[in-house]
Amino acid sequence: MKRVSHLPPIRDQLGRAIKDLRISVMDRCNFRCVYCMPEDKFHPGFKFLPSKERLSFDEMFRLVKIFTKLGVSKIRITGGEPLLRVNLTDFIGDLSTLDRVDDIALTTNGVLLKKYAHELKASGLNRITISLDSIDPDEFRLMTGNRGDIKRVLDGISEAQVAGFEKIKINAVIKRGVNNKNILNMVDYFKDQPVILRL
Repeated sequence: MKRVSHLPPIRDQLGRAIKDLRISVMDRCNFRCVYCMPEDKFHPGFKFLPSKERLSFDEMFRLVKIFTKLGVSKIRITGGEPLLRVNLTDFIGDLSTLDRVDDIALTTNGVLLKKYAHELKASGLNRITISLDSIDPDEFRLMTGNRGDIKRVLDGISEAQVAGFEKIKINAVIKRGVNNKNILNMVDYFKDQPVILRL
């Protein structure tokens, strides 16, 4: 029996071909951002998915191969915090070998980016998006549930640029009365850098 190498594309409710596949590789995060994983809900006793119940990278890779036959060409890796997942760069390297995949992107909080930037680039990752809600240290700690170190994130962005990532995207969630006072400072900080700031 002949194996099918290409199938009709999957489509959304409006009939548009779906090109993007978002993969959450990790449910845990090292931050407790007030709008995403607030401390009162995701407290130290919160039961995340046991590691043995997560899809393995081999299972994810097989699924991606199926979706590429259905027209998917762009892979978005998210979490939780995806850089907490062991051997992530090996998985990205495997994805980069697929002929039909032409773009692999990662969304991260950036706190581990300095450590992994060069390895991520070498693995075949094309783009990085960083969730960063303020460059003010006090606001940043408040937004991240007192878990974040802004210097580590900014150092990670710099290291990613050194590694060769161009036009890094930075997504900021603005909350009135929490981090809206220093928006212009953030714009000013990044205005001469090759980043795309989205507020």
